[in-house]
Amino acid sequence: MTGEKKVYKCKYCGAEFDKPLLLAHHVRAKHKRAKKREKKGVEVEKRTDQMNKAVEAIGILKGLQVSPSLSAEEKKILGDVSKRIEDVLLYLQKVT
Repeated sequence: MTGEKKVYKCKYCGAEFDKPLLLAHHVRAKHKRAKKREKKGVEVEKRTDQMNKAVEAIGILKGLQVSPSLSAEEKKILGDVSKRIEDVLLYLQKVT
């Protein structure tokens, strides 16, 4: 033997470690958990996008509700729909 030590390389970033246990700790701490956090962030962003679209839809419905060409019954229906959407949004905000 020439006295060379075995070096363990991280497949993600190329960092070198003397022991496989140190490599395992590094991979879990720096790469695996980061990937999970990234996925969670994407899900939160998706939900936020959906909430923003729902708020925009409520605004459109309220704008249509004041249109002079609609009958009172049609305005009432639009009001009910926008109220239901608002209730769903409030519920989703409480759940998440």
